[in-house]
Amino acid sequence: MTHPTHLRASSDFVIAQLSDLHLSTHIPANADKFLKVLDIALTYEPNLLLLTGDLVNDGKANLYNWLFDTLDKTHIAYLCLAGNHDLTHELGHDLPFDERQFLPITKDDRLIDAHRLIIELPHTTWQILAVNSAINGQIHGRLDDDKLAFLKTHLAYNLPTLIALHHHPIPVGSAWIDKHMLQNSDEFWATLNFINQATYASDTIHHLHVVCGHVHQAHLLQHDNATLYTCPATSVQFSPHQDDFDIDKTASGFRLLQLHDNHKPNTWVKRLNDEP
Repeated sequence: MTHPTHLRASSDFVIAQLSDLHLSTHIPANADKFLKVLDIALTYEPNLLLLTGDLVNDGKANLYNWLFDTLDKTHIAYLCLAGNHDLTHELGHDLPFDERQFLPITKDDRLIDAHRLIIELPHTTWQILAVNSAINGQIHGRLDDDKLAFLKTHLAYNLPTLIALHHHPIPVGSAWIDKHMLQNSDEFWATLNFINQATYASDTIHHLHVVCGHVHQAHLLQHDNATLYTCPATSVQFSPHQDDFDIDKTASGFRLLQLHDNHKPNTWVKRLNDEP
């Protein structure tokens, strides 16, 4: 499989972000939930499917094969990032979260490490910069020096930009998951701010947009000259604003983003129980 590098749209460009599938032999229902969410996403005729990590638990090759075969059958371009569960083998599924063990495993070669996608609209060119924030055997994330350099290099083109990664780079107000966010978030934001402040006049700076998974919650948060959009999971949801791990009864869902010539995206969260 080859991730796309250049796409065009005759009007708006629509992205369906799906995250935290957690495909697993232990929880077969997660595959059914993913297919239901995907079916709804396809009704919006997206130009791109953006999968932001925790796709497969324990790195099972047969589940990746099933996932990529399913995505191929949509005939829609897609990008797939790793999450922490794609790079760890979890022991003790029946134990409290803090008592589980996480062992390192090798990332599937079909998942993105660092990737740039150019999107041409009639009067504007956008770029999507997708970077792997997952670390073998760890729940938290980190962007190594190569990923930060990748971002710095491509942000220097000063295009309207959507950055995609798995781990959230600012707290979302849930203490237990915020312990496992992007550990070098200061370096991430410093990279973005350096480009904006040191390279361009203020009237040419584009607002940056960042999407992530990991939190199993939908948030829209501001940080300096950037907006962070988090994504609901296609599997289970985590209760927002809770200090301890807690499962929410909110329905599975995805995030829809619409890129425009005016450099600003529109975005909505869609769930399985939404009215048609």
